[in-house]
Amino acid sequence: MNRLLTANFARLWRSRIFYVLEIFMIGYSVLIYTDTYITVHKNHKEYENWNLFFFNEMLFIGVALAIFISLYIGVEYSNGTIRNKLSAGHSRLHIYIANLLACYAAGIIACITYSVTSAIMGLALIGKETVAGLWKPAQGMSVALFILLAYAAIFVLISMSDMNTVRATVVSLMLSFVILCAGLYVCQYLSMTATIERVTEVEDESGEIKTVVETEYNARYLSGTKRKIYEWAELLLPSGQVMYVADHGINYSVKQPICMLGVAAVCTGAGIWIFRRKDIK
Repeated sequence: MNRLLTANFARLWRSRIFYVLEIFMIGYSVLIYTDTYITVHKNHKEYENWNLFFFNEMLFIGVALAIFISLYIGVEYSNGTIRNKLSAGHSRLHIYIANLLACYAAGIIACITYSVTSAIMGLALIGKETVAGLWKPAQGMSVALFILLAYAAIFVLISMSDMNTVRATVVSLMLSFVILCAGLYVCQYLSMTATIERVTEVEDESGEIKTVVETEYNARYLSGTKRKIYEWAELLLPSGQVMYVADHGINYSVKQPICMLGVAAVCTGAGIWIFRRKDIK
């Protein structure tokens, strides 16, 4: 197992797609904080939710990992590396776990790169409030680690199950967008309030126009069993949990890491089962 991990990390440091991922993270952070600097200093807008910028990479990390993992593992199939590992006597279980850990580590390194760049850019361009104003950053980073594990497990499952790199990349990329859209959809509905205010203008008896604010029930508000289903969907979708780290004032729950661990465990178990029965050509 140690030899497999050593070989995987050695290949990771030589991987061009890994460095493209790193450069993208740095560039995205620079773009985000440059735009924020312009908004704060030229448009004179004030922000309270700095988590949205500091953890912004979590919104698209699933898409980035889908591409990286598919290509990283695809190279092992196309170059015959996995076949050579099996010939050398390594078990399929160890090969699978070693690939999962390498891909998980790549995701963590990418997010650390974004966070460090964001802290530097925020302090340099805007001020210490970009870091001091973060809402429970330690808890946010902890949740982010479990989100990364779930994403890595999902895309390693796909990539290790399909030796066709192009097909695995397309499927992973499409699934990442589905997960992202589903998470945003669920969070949007859960954020709706039970009542809404409707502002209308009416003319009184004297002919004067007055503004009337009426409170009415929101027909789109989720309640009962339907709301419970959406809440569990939010917990089980990595993109749904991103809202916990990107929002300000949200309280963290032990359910968040447990659900992400559950997703990772199910995907890893399924991936190992498929890989053990796969005919490696």
